[in-house]
Amino acid sequence: MPHRTDRELARDYVAGDVRAFKLIVRRHRQRMYYVARNFARNEQDAQDIVQEALFRASRSLHTYRGEAQLSTWLHRTVTNAALDHQRRVARRGPTVSYDDDVVAQDANRYLAHDPTATIEQFLALRQAVAKLPTAQRRALELIDVQGMSVDSAADELGVRPGTVKSRRFRARKFVAAAMADGE
Repeated sequence: MPHRTDRELARDYVAGDVRAFKLIVRRHRQRMYYVARNFARNEQDAQDIVQEALFRASRSLHTYRGEAQLSTWLHRTVTNAALDHQRRVARRGPTVSYDDDVVAQDANRYLAHDPTATIEQFLALRQAVAKLPTAQRRALELIDVQGMSVDSAADELGVRPGTVKSRRFRARKFVAAAMADGE
């Protein structure tokens, strides 16, 4: 069978082809993990977030309209799952386990990471990114969030690498200015 696009895979899965979702997972799991890792305290939390995001995606893929890239839709799904995970962890309070590779919150404040402490900054960053023109936002997401090379991002967007670099530069400049204004 010829290589199917993400949109075709999503359509096929919604139509009942379970193998299509397996291909979506194989194609996007690593990027989803990178996004989840930005929110997680440890590897296990990141894996849990990705698992939850994949479960949500499998149940709501029928809502994917195809206006954006599937990778963008999945990125949003992972982000939402991660934020929900953080809220659950915050409600439970800090836990310490011998299996945990995280230092207790009060043991050494320079080594401990509390992602909820930066939630306001994260929300301001999301608002700034949302104000970007679509082309600039996509360049920023592909390179800085998903970890693509400039050449890979250029292929994904169908433009030259110089165009991607320019869009990313302008996007970063705008976001930095918006964040500085908010402080």
